[in-house]
Parts: sequence; structure tokens; C-alpha cells
Amino acid sequence: MKFPYLKEAVKSLFSKPSTENFPKEVKEAPEGYRGKIAFYPEKCVNCGMCIRVCAPGAITRTIEKVEEGDKITFQFYMGQCTFCQLCQDFCARKAIELTKEYIMIAEDEEDLMVRGTFIKKAPPKPPVPPAKPATPAANNVEAKKEEAKSE
Repeated sequence: MKFPYLKEAVKSLFSKPSTENFPKEVKEAPEGYRGKIAFYPEKCVNCGMCIRVCAPGAITRTIEKVEEGDKITFQFYMGQCTFCQLCQDFCARKAIELTKEYIMIAEDEEDLMVRGTFIKKAPPKPPVPPAKPATPAANNVEAKKEEAKSE
């Protein structure tokens, strides 16, 4: 009777473990890893392109009217995100970045959300230009119209 894996099993008993000591030794993610989203609301211009390109619908936006302008809140649901990086690629202002953070363990769905809020101020209204004084030629035309009406 042959046991092809017996030699490998005995060898494994006396060698170091091949697994990682994860909770004690956290290793850095490799270059190019797409981890948790970081949102920088101060860079965002509210174009909405990230929402349009997000296939699973992991990004939502709410707009609230306040005295200062519009209070805009972006929410990123890490539980739905596929980490495709399209939101980062399409953001012209680099307000979205996928970090190397890969530890996203949570008991509550709220813990898997990334939020960012900013207030978009309405542009100032341009000043009203002063009324132009009537030109003498315009006065003559108006005077002739009044004379024609009175006759």
C-alpha cells in the first residue's frame, strides 16, 4: 500500500508554519492594491461623475438646502463596492482615492461607510448696473410720439 502524501505530512510536522501571523503582524498591501475609499470633500466640485460610473451603485449623494448654500453629503458603501477604481479614475479633482487599507471588518453596516460633507455656496449675484440716462435723440423720438398722440 502506497501513501504518496505521507512523506509531505511528516515533513510539514517539523517545519515552520507557512501561514502568516496576521493579527500580530499586519503587512502593508502591495503596490497597486485597491483598498478602502478615502474621500476629500474640500476637493469635490459635485459633478456627480463618480455616481454615474459606479456600476454597483455604492455611491450616493444627498443635497440639503441650508442658509450658506447647499449641504452636499456623499456616502460610499464599502459593502457594495467592487473596488474597480472607476470613481477615482473619473474624478477630475482627485477627491476620491482608493487607499491600501485592507482591514475592513465590521459588525454593523454603518462601520463600512465612508462619508464626506461639504457646503457648496451659491455664486454671488452680480451687481445691478446703474440705469443709463436717456440720450437726446431718444428724447426727441419720445417727444414726437407724445405730440402725435395729443393731435
